[in-house]
Amino acid sequence: MLLAMIVLYAPWMGRGYVNLEYPFSMAARALSDSRYAAQIDSYFGVQANPLGYSFVLAIIYKIFGYHDWFWLAKLPSLCGALMILISGWMLTRDRWQSRRSLFYFWSSLIILHPMIIAFGTAATADVLPVGLLMLALAIAIKSASNEVGSKFVAALLFGFAIIVKYNSVYFAIAFLAVAFLKRSKVSTSVTLISRDVAIFASFPLITLVTYIVWLNTKFNIFVSNGLAGGSPNFFNVSNWSLTFGKYLSFLGLFIGFVPLVIILKEVRESSERVKNTVTIICSVLIGWFVLSWRVMGEMDFGGGFSFASNRSRVLETFGFLSGVYFCMFVFKQFRNHDRVIEVLLSGLAPYLILISASRPSQRYLIYVVPISLLLLVDASNVLSAKLRNLTLGVTALGFAAVSLLGMSYLRAQGNASENMAVWMESNQVIDQSSASPIGVHAGQHFYGLTSTEIKYEVIQTSLDGEKLIKERILHREPMNVLGKITRVYVLRELPKAP
Repeated sequence: MLLAMIVLYAPWMGRGYVNLEYPFSMAARALSDSRYAAQIDSYFGVQANPLGYSFVLAIIYKIFGYHDWFWLAKLPSLCGALMILISGWMLTRDRWQSRRSLFYFWSSLIILHPMIIAFGTAATADVLPVGLLMLALAIAIKSASNEVGSKFVAALLFGFAIIVKYNSVYFAIAFLAVAFLKRSKVSTSVTLISRDVAIFASFPLITLVTYIVWLNTKFNIFVSNGLAGGSPNFFNVSNWSLTFGKYLSFLGLFIGFVPLVIILKEVRESSERVKNTVTIICSVLIGWFVLSWRVMGEMDFGGGFSFASNRSRVLETFGFLSGVYFCMFVFKQFRNHDRVIEVLLSGLAPYLILISASRPSQRYLIYVVPISLLLLVDASNVLSAKLRNLTLGVTALGFAAVSLLGMSYLRAQGNASENMAVWMESNQVIDQSSASPIGVHAGQHFYGLTSTEIKYEVIQTSLDGEKLIKERILHREPMNVLGKITRVYVLRELPKAP
């Protein structure tokens, strides 16, 4: 499965940067070579994440030397995706020993998942911390009571996951659960519990404090450059609740209809039909009238999926229904007293609640996707083999279709932006041109330029809109998505003032 992920992800690794990926590479170059130290300003100007991803990338640049190869800057993300698969194998090796097909189903869902493949082939701090966190949890859960070394490794990995993305700290309760939840009917001694708590608490804390002190000393930044605008607000209960609802809605979409099939199958065979009907009606009403019409943060379908308003609301409403059923399923699983499940849920539930106090962002859900799918695949064993295979297979095909469209869009956008910037450089007009809208994608080409006069501008338009441009066009770069031109970047002379 590791080889399958590498083979499937490789074609997308070489696309141009999109959506502020370039600052991670520029920061890594600054960290690896003091001659380019000033380039780190580009990172702090637009990113609120810590520098952990750029640290890893700086090591790669030290080893290979700096090269303007897009795939090289994305290697840490690919490693994070591989860590997710490895951690899943560690967590399920024993429990799925006689049902290895479940692991292959889960791996397929992870590899084909639109969020995992999109950020697993991106130079951003999104998949790497998830991989580090999952691997840390797997090592901690599987370590024996008398094993100290493995717990040290897990704690160090967790600490590094935090300084790659601060959101990782919300999973701290999961590591405390590892220490407190007993492995068998024999209770764990207070001494062993205290030792494990000390390890899981001290090493991540030391790592985080060391990083914050270094960051403040070297760059005069405390915790984050975006702390004022992006810090959590735990007192705005209304916004907190709405954001949590949005997260449930998109989580429901990201895990497909597996929870609905499982719950509906169980309810149909029980006496809870009235409760089930009421849950469906209430969830649909809340999803349609309360959540789906609201635009919050980055909770949308992006430029690659141009749904009409009503279709978007239908999808979000279905997602909320699936998300609600997922919560019901999670609550039921928690009562089964399975140590692995209890530890995973001890991290998953607080994380979903706590991130809802921050600015809504789809990418934050990457943390819960692998765990959610693992729980669902594990529970799918209650279905008949035929229904289970059909449900998981259709979900995987759906993920594959969405991923193909999404990745084709990102590749077209990244390559078109990069090609436009390179053309502007080679024709010596880049310092006379406005970068928008390709500045967020190919901004590394515009770093440090001083313009005395802006004569040209880059605009994005449709093929029909391009025909209406009256000014002189210097260059055009079309976005070709699966054989269809969806957008054109045009470099034109500035319109003359009337």
